[in-house]
Amino acid sequence: MMRSLLDLAVRQNLLRPVDMYGALTLERWNGEESPELLLAAALASRAVGEGHICLPLGEVASAPVFGPELSEIAPDRSSWRSALLATRVVGRPGEAAPLILDQADRLYLARHYACERLISDDLLQRSLCDTEEDLARAASLLDILFDDANSDQKLAAAAAVVQRFLVISGGPGTGKTHTVARILALLQSLAGGGLRIGLAAPTGRAAVRLHEAIVLARQTLPEEFAALVPDTTHTLHRLLGLDPGSGACRFNRDNPLQLDLLVVDEASMVDVPMMAGLLEALPDQARLILLGDRDQLTSVEAGSLFGDLCGDLDREWSAPFCDRLGLVSGMPLAPKKEKRWFGDSVVLLQKSYRFSPGSGIGALAAAVNAGGSGAVRENLVRGYPDLDWIEPVENDFATWIQERLARGLRPCLDAEGPGEALAALAGFRVLCAVREGRSGVAGINHLVEAMLARRGRIGQGELWYRGRPVMVRRNHYGLQLFNGDIGVAWPDREGHMQIWFNRPDGSLEPIAPARLPDHETAYATTVHKAQGSEFDEVLFVLPLEDSRVLSRELIYTGITRARKQLTLYGDSGLLAESIGRRVVRYSGLAERLGLKDS
Repeated sequence: MMRSLLDLAVRQNLLRPVDMYGALTLERWNGEESPELLLAAALASRAVGEGHICLPLGEVASAPVFGPELSEIAPDRSSWRSALLATRVVGRPGEAAPLILDQADRLYLARHYACERLISDDLLQRSLCDTEEDLARAASLLDILFDDANSDQKLAAAAAVVQRFLVISGGPGTGKTHTVARILALLQSLAGGGLRIGLAAPTGRAAVRLHEAIVLARQTLPEEFAALVPDTTHTLHRLLGLDPGSGACRFNRDNPLQLDLLVVDEASMVDVPMMAGLLEALPDQARLILLGDRDQLTSVEAGSLFGDLCGDLDREWSAPFCDRLGLVSGMPLAPKKEKRWFGDSVVLLQKSYRFSPGSGIGALAAAVNAGGSGAVRENLVRGYPDLDWIEPVENDFATWIQERLARGLRPCLDAEGPGEALAALAGFRVLCAVREGRSGVAGINHLVEAMLARRGRIGQGELWYRGRPVMVRRNHYGLQLFNGDIGVAWPDREGHMQIWFNRPDGSLEPIAPARLPDHETAYATTVHKAQGSEFDEVLFVLPLEDSRVLSRELIYTGITRARKQLTLYGDSGLLAESIGRRVVRYSGLAERLGLKDS
């Protein structure tokens, strides 16, 4: 009966074949039939495929298994738990089994349980370890490094002095990298310049942006401090020495990274298995600083790690932490907890230095975050100079988008070299919520190339032409190219077509087209692929029909990719529905860290 139900669910695309076959394998290992196991294992596998770390039985027990499409009811929570623990393949925490069921009835694939446990144990330990810095000297250095005596940035730097582990969350323009550059100068000064520092990001493009941001921030420092701040950045894959064949990392618990301090930018994009591997490779005594925006989209892979680490906290610090922090920062701080806890490691930057009080982009992003569709519409029609809203008109999409793209893409197509073309691509980008359809990535990229062919800019069916932007879709560790990296086609001095990429150190590197990993044309990209990047001007195109990928986090992330100008093309009703949806990913991490009640 259960096997038939799963077969039907696969045929109706409610379950992936891999989910069903994995469940059947576990039932076979169990040695006897168990419909409760078969169902739980299939749903746990599907949950991971949907980005969750675990399957909370309480969320699906005593309810239709696959929603209204199939009416089969799942077992009640208590009997389901008992049936699962009676099998040979489901264990309790601490036991060796393919599936782990914890005290809160969260069912994990064993690997994900081990990763979550490792992360919580490691970060709790780091967060509760006091540092031994000279607090008086740190306070005097802070006064030199920060002009504003009471800024959130100065407070974050002070927290980095007294905390071995620190999470800094802030929206665009709140100065995360500006702050980190000063933290690096401060900690290097306190250590006499001997700290071994690593700078990393999840993707190649994010690593390039981190390098660029550090270089700019370093220019605002006094010369004696600027010399202490490194600017060499790596992807996390390269930092750990990940072997693409075996999946093993060169650096691990037995061969740790030779670092005293690691800074990870765009940490909202880091998934749970990657963070577990990173912590295994990071020496216990090393400092760790994670930078990100807790309101952005979560990682593409499993988990919502950064959001779990931040919770809903806003300066919920303990008395012992506030005492030490006050000595360094010089600010009076009111504690909200009596004893040290994980929340002492979380700092929020709230003031945006990018968006002025009259910025439409900043106002719209704040309204989206607050979830108020009325306020969102009010900001869209207010007439801000940096914000345009285009309501779709029937049968007008193709004409409007081509005219807009012709203007926005001209600097790239008219560039005189690959560096100039890449800079132009960073100046203007089309972002889509979905891949398919007329208003998706595929449709818009096709429109652009058809337009260029009509105007004689490219030959009919020509594949590699000067100025074609491409996005890598699969990691290639040998070439150090990663999913989401953007390159541009341009002939070299001998006239041979090459694809040019920016490297983390700011250099340009050509790759022959035949050597490229899986890739696609990238006049338009999805919002997901744009994480870790920002552009002077963004054209953000919502789909013409509703899609389940639309959410408040996606809308916020798309809006905040724009630095100076945003054009939003989309239906107001669809926008309101999207803002009302939140991304929910199940895990037990926040509870393990004491940030959430079980």
